[in-house]
Amino acid sequence: MGSLIEYLKRETALNALEKTIKHAQKVQECVKTLDIGLQMLLKEKDYDKTHDIFHKVDLLEAEADNLRRELQMDVSRGELDPSVRQNLSHLIKRIDDVANCCTGVARRIDTVPIKFWEQSSDETINLVSEIIKTTVDCAQFLDKIVINLVEDRKNVKEIAKQINYYEHEVDLLNIKLRRSLQKTDYHVNFFTIFTIGNIFDILEAISDSIEEVADYIMVLLTSSERL
Repeated sequence: MGSLIEYLKRETALNALEKTIKHAQKVQECVKTLDIGLQMLLKEKDYDKTHDIFHKVDLLEAEADNLRRELQMDVSRGELDPSVRQNLSHLIKRIDDVANCCTGVARRIDTVPIKFWEQSSDETINLVSEIIKTTVDCAQFLDKIVINLVEDRKNVKEIAKQINYYEHEVDLLNIKLRRSLQKTDYHVNFFTIFTIGNIFDILEAISDSIEEVADYIMVLLTSSERL
């Protein structure tokens, strides 16, 4: 039938599936490390340590990329129905997008002048902190939904609901953040303001990408139930 769900039931799929779970867990590590860096920047104001932590996000994303490449090689070498190969490739790509967003935030935020954060209100700082904490809450379900897809698939829908909930919470916090930013008269150059806007867009996109993984898995599950 060319169904990825049917493929998951085969014993020959175990190696690729284990790597998919490891890939998801490595991506989760990217999210958690980004949180550590942001809390160090926003709350502890230890600007020297934040550089090293943000660089670590970059290294973790590179490790996730290596796992993705291995998986793609496994998929391309396997004797799979084309639709199964396509489904698995799309799933891997969506998981990898989460890590890419983390790196996007880490690389850009490390270029922002300290004076921007010094001029930011407590409300703004707290909202950014809450957004990344909520994103970590969302990311904790990333490997769970993949593991459940691999196993009995009984809790996929419930896990997807949890992911959707936290993604929506990030959206609401992001709206509050945009309002808060506009209350402050920043004395920084226009490129800094542009960079900050770009950073917060990508920060929001982390939970969006996690939701896309969940939504895609739900599509696969729903399709298999119709067979």
